Amino acid sequence: MPRLASYNDCTGCMACYNACPKQAVEISDSPDGFLYPAVNADKCVDCGACERACPIVSPLSPLGNGHPQAYAVWHKKDRCFSSSGGAFSAFARKVIEKDGVVFGAAFDEDLHLRHTEVWDVEGLAALRGSKYVQSEIGETFRKIKKYLQEGREVFFCGTPCQVAGLRGYLGKSYDNLLTADLACHGVPSDGIFQKYLKKLKNRLGKAEFLIKNYEFRRRDGWGKTPSISTTSNCRPLYGVDALYMEAFDKSAIFRESCYHCPFARLPRVGDVTLADFWGIGRHGKKFKHNVMKGVSLVLVNTERGYHALSTLVDDTFIEERTLEEALVENHNLTAPSKCHPRRNEIIRAFLDERMRLEDIDDKFHLVDRSLKGKVKMWSLKIGLFEKVKMCYNWYKTL
Repeated sequence: MPRLASYNDCTGCMACYNACPKQAVEISDSPDGFLYPAVNADKCVDCGACERACPIVSPLSPLGNGHPQAYAVWHKKDRCFSSSGGAFSAFARKVIEKDGVVFGAAFDEDLHLRHTEVWDVEGLAALRGSKYVQSEIGETFRKIKKYLQEGREVFFCGTPCQVAGLRGYLGKSYDNLLTADLACHGVPSDGIFQKYLKKLKNRLGKAEFLIKNYEFRRRDGWGKTPSISTTSNCRPLYGVDALYMEAFDKSAIFRESCYHCPFARLPRVGDVTLADFWGIGRHGKKFKHNVMKGVSLVLVNTERGYHALSTLVDDTFIEERTLEEALVENHNLTAPSKCHPRRNEIIRAFLDERMRLEDIDDKFHLVDRSLKGKVKMWSLKIGLFEKVKMCYNWYKTL
């Protein structure tokens, strides 16, 4: 029998599932709501394809030298439709211009997050925006290999473990593949997210209404509160209503492997790394531009990544910054998140049908009630967040 990654180490990247030629790797939900693979001994022929594809069992060789170039980036058209600066859209548009295909995470109509393919600029809207839940890869890697072998340009964006899984599955480099790994704090499960949405509906007293979309970070300003879109309006979420994000921010609901992630380090696993450029202008030379609409951080890890960035000059703002500045407020680029001491209890509470959101907060005190948290919440509610944030940024540069 082949050896898969252990329960604590498995990232759920699905490289083993995609690699098996006999469909002997089967996927099931764990008690925590995460997807895990298992080998069906009746189907397995001991070919070893799953072991070779797994980036945990068969570690990958590093990309780059561990000292990537860092750039502040925003896309001039898509900045206001993105969670930060729209760097993902900038790379994706270029690939689509060459009749290529883009793979990223999008919600389906039931708000399950899945990796999907997009062939036109209009389709990129569904892939934009931060989504803090683990996406389902399905047979994405098989599709990518097929397109690569046909000679098509492919752009794949995902968490570092997903990019590592793709590289492990492919087993070789392709000149027509561009990969972008994200600065990842950790991933909650779809099971936890679905239970949260159900509890949120009950809390709002509208269990029958349809939540059409969930924005983990609103796109009309950098760092704004999450919101839901219903059949009638868009509603910002604060406090207990936003308990999922409060738990996320405290690293309380991540997959077990996230807390010792081998990919939260330099060198990175993608051709480029995408993140928010938190703290830009506060830890190095001044940044002479308004940051309130969001600024992307792009780390260029390979020659292919550098070439891709160099093609964006016409419709994209690009300014080189130092790696040291980029890392100050992006600790997950070099280290995994620390596990919340009550992580297991908190996950069980979210999954418990009997527990309301307010019950979970009463028990675990997840809502940020610090002075800073209160100022942020009230400034958002009364529409003064951007002014307060600008004052804060100015103060931090003194």
